[in-house]
Amino acid sequence: MAGTPDSHDLDKLTRWHEGLTSARGKGFPICALFLASGEDIRAHDIFRIYRIAFEKSDAGFHDLVIFGQHGMSTTCAALIPGLGLTNLQTPALVLITSLETGLVFHTTGLPGGALREGQSEEDGRGVPWRAGLDAIRRGLDEVSEISLDGVDGLEKTVVQGETLAEEVGRVKNQVEAG
Repeated sequence: MAGTPDSHDLDKLTRWHEGLTSARGKGFPICALFLASGEDIRAHDIFRIYRIAFEKSDAGFHDLVIFGQHGMSTTCAALIPGLGLTNLQTPALVLITSLETGLVFHTTGLPGGALREGQSEEDGRGVPWRAGLDAIRRGLDEVSEISLDGVDGLEKTVVQGETLAEEVGRVKNQVEAG
């Protein structure tokens, strides 16, 4: 199984879980989760835009993660129902914030496939993934609470009770059990 999308994503899920459980203090205020397939080059390019922005803000590995990068995997497929996002279609972006009472997921679909040669990604302010990133940057720059509730095109889901580390650990156990 070494080198397959399944092994790669299970290893990444394990590292993500370990990062979440070992994080101390207040930490980075949001987690960006990308779910894609190997053919979703546009989603991968958007992930890279988030990675550059998150790295500039000193986010850790566990604050930005992508699954399905090397092909659809059982891990990527398990995360959708495992996190309670049953209507989510890939490729997708899930922006996760933690509350004292649970988790808030803001989701949006991402463009699939690849752009034709010479085309560039539409990333103006009205595009949900870009508007979400802009809201994150504003919150970080102003050292204020990051609010994604007013971003058009982001669908909000609230999950009561568990931390992100607990949710990811539960999905990890399910994937490992096969």
